[in-house]
Order: sequence, then C-alpha cells, then structure tokens
Amino acid sequence: MLRQKDCHVALVLLGCVIFLSMTTADNSVHILSKYAHQPLTSTTLRWLPVAHYNPNESKQIVIGGFENVSDGEDETYANQAEKPEARRPLYVCRAMHSSVWVAGTQKDKEKVCTVTIHGVVQSYEKYELLENIDGAARTAWDHWDRFVQSPLGAVCVDKTWLVARHMVSKNEKDPRYTHYIGTLSSTENFGTIVYVNENGKEESAKAGELLVETEPIRYELSAVKLTWPKQRDIKPRISRILSNVTITNHGMEPSDLAEACTYTYKYAIYWGRRHAILNGLNTTITLANGTSLPNITWGMRDEKNRTEAYNVVVFLEPGTGVNVTLKANYTDMEVPYTATLISHYEDGATMSRPISGTRQEETLLDIVPEFGPVYFLSNYSVVPTTVPPPTTTEPPTTTVTPTTTMQSQETTHRPRQMGNAADTADHDENMIVPPKKMDASNMQNDDGGPLSLKNKGDYSGVACAKSSLLTLVASPLLLLILHRIT
Repeated sequence: MLRQKDCHVALVLLGCVIFLSMTTADNSVHILSKYAHQPLTSTTLRWLPVAHYNPNESKQIVIGGFENVSDGEDETYANQAEKPEARRPLYVCRAMHSSVWVAGTQKDKEKVCTVTIHGVVQSYEKYELLENIDGAARTAWDHWDRFVQSPLGAVCVDKTWLVARHMVSKNEKDPRYTHYIGTLSSTENFGTIVYVNENGKEESAKAGELLVETEPIRYELSAVKLTWPKQRDIKPRISRILSNVTITNHGMEPSDLAEACTYTYKYAIYWGRRHAILNGLNTTITLANGTSLPNITWGMRDEKNRTEAYNVVVFLEPGTGVNVTLKANYTDMEVPYTATLISHYEDGATMSRPISGTRQEETLLDIVPEFGPVYFLSNYSVVPTTVPPPTTTEPPTTTVTPTTTMQSQETTHRPRQMGNAADTADHDENMIVPPKKMDASNMQNDDGGPLSLKNKGDYSGVACAKSSLLTLVASPLLLLILHRIT
C-alpha cells in the first residue's frame, strides 16, 4: 500500500516537472554575433507556438517564399488557362524532429510544419512560427555557399543550425515554389542546406540563402508626448530645505538685489524597457515641440548628483535685509508617453515605428523661495508693513518683489553683514528711508518775508533802549506843561 502511494506521488511530481518544462520553454531566437560567431539572443525575433497564434491578430510571421496556386473557384475567366496565379505565403517554422529543432515550411492557412532531416520528412501539428515582434526586426536573405563564412546576424534554428532556403531554379518548367525553406546543418564552409521539395521529398544544396537579422547601432526617440494628466507619484513627495541665504541692501538707494542659492540633489531618469528594443544603445530624445533632451542609454537607469543654482532677486530699500529659505519637493514619479522610435543602421538605413511607454523620474519639483520679514540692519527690528499717517511727510513702505531665474553655474553664499555704527545713529525704526542729515546753518528757511528772522537779534536790543529813554523824557515835559497852564 505504501509503495503504491510512493508511485502515485512520483507520477504527480513527474507530471509537474513536464508541465513546467513545457510552460517555461525557451522561445528566444539566437543570431550569430561578431564575437567569434557565438549565438546572441535577438530582441526583435521570437519563436511563437502555433497554439498562441491568432491569424486575426496583427502579428508578423517571417515569410520565406511563396507558392504559386490557381483559384479553381474563380469563374471570372472563361478560360482557366488565362487566369492569373495567386501567391501563397510560405512561413518560416520549426519543429522538434528526431530530438532536434529543424526549420521548415508552413503554408498559408494550413496548420502543419513540414521539416526533414536524415532523409525523414515529417509534418507536425505542434510547432513554432518565427515572429517579427511589432515589425521591429530588419531581416533579409543573404547569399551563402560553402566557400563563404556564415554572415553576422544569421538566425539559428536552435543554437547551432541556421535557418536557410534554396531558390528554385528558373529552368524548371512551371515551378510551384519560389523557395524551399530548410536548415543549414552546419556553420562550417562545407555545410549543407536540407529542405523538402514540392513533391514532399528531401533534397540538399551547397548554396542558397541564410536568414539574417541586422541590428541597429543607435536609436532616436522623436515626437515624444508626455501624458501629464496621468502622471503618478511612485512615492510620497518629501519637502526639503535646499538653501538659506540673507540678502541685504547697504547702499543709499533702493535697488534689486540678487543672491544665488546653490543646492545638490540626486537626479534619476529611466525611460523603461520594451520588447523588440535592444538595450544598451545610445538614444537621442526630442519632444513633440522640438525640445531636445539629454541623450540616454536605452534600457539603463541614469542616476547622477546634480548641483544647480536658483537665483533669487529681491527689491529692498536702503538699510534693510531679508532672510530667504529655498524649499522644494523631492518626488519619484512616472508619466506615460507616446513617441516614434527610429532605428539607425550602420549602412545608413532607418526604420521607424510608434511606441508607448512610461518615463520614471526622480527630481525636485515646486522649487519656491520663502521670504522672512524685512528688517532694519541697524537694530534688526522688523519693518512694519502698515504705518499710521505721519504729521509731516509720509515715509515710504517696504516692497519685496521676489523674481526667480534658473542658473546652471555654481555660486557661493554671501554671508550676513552687520550695519555700520554711523548708519545706526541716523536710522528711525518707523522709517524705511533714513532721514537726511540737516546742516545747522540752514535748519530753517528764511525768505525775507514777514516771518523773516534776519537781524532779529540786533533790532530787539535797540527797541528796548528807545522805550526807556522816551519814558524818562516824557515825565518832566508833562510837569512843565501843567505848571505853565496853572
């Protein structure tokens, strides 16, 4: 009984292993690289199981040739001999044949892949088609014979044998096929292309064509449109203090004063990875409005420490100062985008296609200077924002107008400066503009009018002397007049 249970468990485990091996099969396409012709995984080609292929979907299957067929149901032509021939695609496929992967042909609208090796021709219902992902692969059929080496980029059936085809001779009478798709059984100069002819028999050839994929040397991401309404913060935004500076006006006139607030932060940009795009290539980026962004290496996250300066401009009256704190929000966000990807090749050719993705960025946003209260340099008292009407002249009020501009150069902070002792004596804490120094000789204005003060000190002494003399003379004279009358 126990032995039966062990056998049952073993069968279950074996079934799981087989299932996992089937579901995790390697569908990667390998091509010959320039490094000693070692196979390299393609980013734009893949082997697609036929069970996952839907003819109604926009998948591009690599075509290796055509079959010339006549439509017997077409009654347009009375003479069937005059009816034009239709071209039926022959797709590149592969099947596991005699424990090895072998390339062959799948006719359009048929569900079998016909292959051959060692003289045995077989059609399989379980096979894989060679898919050009999103039409991104630049493929071609290059000439091959046993006297030349296999070209770079040649597509492998597995990791050794190559996808090949043999052109049907034009000397044949009414050839049905343009090409026979098969396998180059060896990468050496004396290899042989093995294929199935139109009669279902195996044949071989010492010359033919190999399927070759050419990889781009750089990318160009143009007409980029960022969908900002769908922007999303990956992490909560963190408020940071970037810099603290003090701006002072020690001059005698009001003016605009500037101070550069320098700061350093971590910046990261990542445009994502996509299938059918080769990682590690230099990529230029241009927005839809024509703005050029710094180049990137596609598929790589670019991180660096940036040092920048934020120029703060403040309008201050003489003898005043203000403290400025530069703040920002550090954020990690992602924004969807659409663009046109242009692939550039070594021979000058280009291929373009629309793509979409998500752009991730770690950066500073909402950089804002916060201004403290304006104060007097003489005693550091705060300048009042509202002042009651004075009895004589109304003193001006402080006006702070911050304007900001971005600068790339690094600048140093200017230290806070103390006011001079001479300025302290002339400053009134209720006045922004310090009172002008008055000279003793012209403290009052005299225009010579009725209120003129000229020579007033001299005439006052004479008047007092004349009044005393008149009193002394008038009294005896009055007594003499009275005496004569009586």
